[in-house]
Amino acid sequence: MGKHLGAKLGCFALISDTHVNPTDDSCNSPFPVNQRANRRFRHVIRELNQQPVKFVLHAGDLLHPVPETRAAYDQAAREYRTIASELTVPLYEIPGNHDIGDTPIKGGPASPTTDATIEAWEQQFGPQFQSFDIWGIRFLLINAQLINSGLSSEVEQRNWLEAELAGSQDQRKMLVLHHPLYLMEPSERDHYDNTNQPGRGWLLDLIKAHGVEAVIAGHAHNFWYDRFGVTDYYLAPATSFVRQDYSEMLRATPPEDSEFGRDDRAKLGYFLVTVYENGHVVRMVRTHGAEIAAEDTSKPVSPAIIAPDPREPSHPVLGFDLRQNWAEITEVPPSGGLDEFDRKRVRNDYPLLALQEMGVRHVRIPLHDLLDPVRRARLASLAHLGFEITLFSYGIADDNMLALIAEQAEILLDWEVTIDWPDLEELTPRLQQAHSQTGLPLLLSRMRTKDDVKGKGTYFHVINHGFSAENAEQLVTLAGMGFAGAVFRLGRTDPVADALHAIDAAASQAGLKASVHMRMGGDHPALKVDDPDSTIQRLSEGMTRAAKLKQTRLVCDTLISVDRGYFVRVGMIDRCCNPTPLLDVVKRKHAELAKLLLE
Repeated sequence: MGKHLGAKLGCFALISDTHVNPTDDSCNSPFPVNQRANRRFRHVIRELNQQPVKFVLHAGDLLHPVPETRAAYDQAAREYRTIASELTVPLYEIPGNHDIGDTPIKGGPASPTTDATIEAWEQQFGPQFQSFDIWGIRFLLINAQLINSGLSSEVEQRNWLEAELAGSQDQRKMLVLHHPLYLMEPSERDHYDNTNQPGRGWLLDLIKAHGVEAVIAGHAHNFWYDRFGVTDYYLAPATSFVRQDYSEMLRATPPEDSEFGRDDRAKLGYFLVTVYENGHVVRMVRTHGAEIAAEDTSKPVSPAIIAPDPREPSHPVLGFDLRQNWAEITEVPPSGGLDEFDRKRVRNDYPLLALQEMGVRHVRIPLHDLLDPVRRARLASLAHLGFEITLFSYGIADDNMLALIAEQAEILLDWEVTIDWPDLEELTPRLQQAHSQTGLPLLLSRMRTKDDVKGKGTYFHVINHGFSAENAEQLVTLAGMGFAGAVFRLGRTDPVADALHAIDAAASQAGLKASVHMRMGGDHPALKVDDPDSTIQRLSEGMTRAAKLKQTRLVCDTLISVDRGYFVRVGMIDRCCNPTPLLDVVKRKHAELAKLLLE
């Protein structure tokens, strides 16, 4: 995967929505968390000084007081510059709606940009739009709040941007703005958090016509990723606080100490962008709301360990089932805060972020996800991001489904099919047809009978499938029929290292690949697995052993914690989509393995 990126050219950081106040302990906001913004910004600046970055971009909302509060605005600007002056690399800034006025939307909560607010920005921070070149890339920084404003500056910026893009046809281009073009899809209805029409259409047309490589925006204080044509489109987190209206994305109550979602600290951070000859990689670095007071001269702790991106040279050994809806769309209701007259549709991209953070490359999805046009389109984005995608199903598909799989085959890795073992001979012609028609390697799993899951007099009404290393005769049968591999079950009570070693030996002897499903839940469906030390040990042991195996891949069945229903257990992220200690185990191990690969 990594070879397609080419040589590394350099790295920069992008921060957004610092919302600096006039002093460390004063703020004109009704939310207590806003008083923490200065201390959090100070931490980020000192942490960035320890990152290997060439420069830093700020995507807007430098300040919290708006220009109309002139004295508070000016004092906050001085405080911002004092904190930012510690940065040891160049800093490029563009205005956000707090810095220069809102976009011209009627029925919104704030005043739009005016000539006077533009003048206030320029006096404090300089040009409202600008460009520069580095690594052969033209960076274009624009004032999104001008779009649709009707101001003379809008015409000036429009003419400037069109000329810049026309004059850099042979260059790579990256565009940064504060206000997002859209949240979920380019055709969504106008609302407070997107760029309204007709300006949105104008800018999207420009981006498409000139093949802009990346667009990064702020404002919504949450992470999102989309693919618009050939353009990677990112929405950046804030360093200060979270927009609590987007807590509606989550299937859980916000954390108890999060001020109802506004201080959901695990979602705070910044982007590190690594630029390569043939592309780039964006990582979110979580700051978890870390703070440094003005009188504190200490440096922050070393930045968090970063695992390689799926597209970079690496040796990932753990994949994940995407059991929950990995492209889930929800509607943010009118809040009475920033939108009151309509809902906003958004996708929850925090599971995607968790996979990237952990350096995971392999994922499994149910076969029938392909029937959903939204998820089917999203698969292409996952493949672009370097993920290898396995389908799984019970039984073989009908002809219409086979045709659909064949259409997506270029972005799929293989297909795991579970069958009832007595039906193998009858199903084999159909399975061979599926392989021939789709071109996908088939790995078979077998349903286990009730005799395999006895529970000391208790009847477990659950599904159980997968081979074991003891099924040597059945494995030889599969190999003789031309199947690529077999699916194995690694239960909670199985000895991890020994079981993986035995499975790899059995698969190798039969000439098959092995896909081992590591179950995080216990064997008893009604009991919660509540032993974090044991779970961490088991996960670490599994990854260590899997790194030494040639024929075996390891897949974990729990990306997101299960806190209800069957087999309650902890995953890599909780129901608020925040990291658990297990995520750090996977991230560290993949970072370690990547380092060994490069040595």
